[in-house]
Amino acid sequence: MESQPAYQPIREHQRFKAKQRALVLLPQGEDALPYHIIDISQGGLSFRYLGKKLKHAEINSISLYHEYDLIVDALPVTTVSDSRLHDNLVPVRRGSIRFNSLNPDQRERLTTFIQQHTETSH
Repeated sequence: MESQPAYQPIREHQRFKAKQRALVLLPQGEDALPYHIIDISQGGLSFRYLGKKLKHAEINSISLYHEYDLIVDALPVTTVSDSRLHDNLVPVRRGSIRFNSLNPDQRERLTTFIQQHTETSH
């Protein structure tokens, strides 16, 4: 008997693997540090971080950086998921967020970020 493949919904937006130093900054006060982006699309992104689970209810906007350069600021977001990737002494976690309604300028800057800072650039 053949096994049935698990159902996976089709993504609305293609995801692209982020290049090194593509970073997301979450508003967490003065001590906030940027996190490495794993992948990104026009619909959202995922990032990895170390330590305890973040308080995602407090995250309603993000900023995108490459190295120290701010590329896109104040993108409205909603948390989708947060899971543990590795169970080391310090846990490695993956957070996923989706973009809410973006204005034309934000959408254009996001497109530029994806084109310039992903491995499958256009």
